[in-house]
Amino acid sequence: MKILPICACMSMACFPEHAFASSTTTYTYDALGRLVQASTTGTVNNGVQMSTTYDAADNRQTYQVTGSRSKVVVVPINGLTVIPITN
Repeated sequence: MKILPICACMSMACFPEHAFASSTTTYTYDALGRLVQASTTGTVNNGVQMSTTYDAADNRQTYQVTGSRSKVVVVPINGLTVIPITN
């Protein structure tokens, strides 16, 4: 029973540095409370921005992602579905 805490402490002593990704996502909403923009800054998705427009019936009309390192296709399935394109 006392071996587990000792092993946990030993592993922390052997590997003192941890890799953590840090990012901040800022969301912007319109007067009707709909998400219209999101932008991410930080280590992983730095510079990725998303914008959405709506039609008169409050349906999402466009969804645009910029600054992404990977390419995606957005299709109107179950709302809007984002499908990554792999090489």
